[in-house]
Amino acid sequence: MPLNDLTEIFGLHENGEITSSIGITEKMLAVALGLQGSAESGGDGHNKDDMLMDAANDILTRIPPNFDVEEAAKKHPIKYEDSMNTVL
Repeated sequence: MPLNDLTEIFGLHENGEITSSIGITEKMLAVALGLQGSAESGGDGHNKDDMLMDAANDILTRIPPNFDVEEAAKKHPIKYEDSMNTVL
């Protein structure tokens, strides 16, 4: 069984599905753009780009530092009889 019904079932041309898909896409993008809001500054003097940059910098400060792969391999050598070391 096909995932989507053929357009001929409804008496439409084969390109009817393309036209319908384009219309749905345009409506979805219009809603997404409408939800985006404006790039003007808010009441606190920050615009949207500044708020996004602040959020990204906050996330970056919370990320733990990279671990030393070679040191981890020394502490937990891969032994196929020990499944936990294999996972680590």
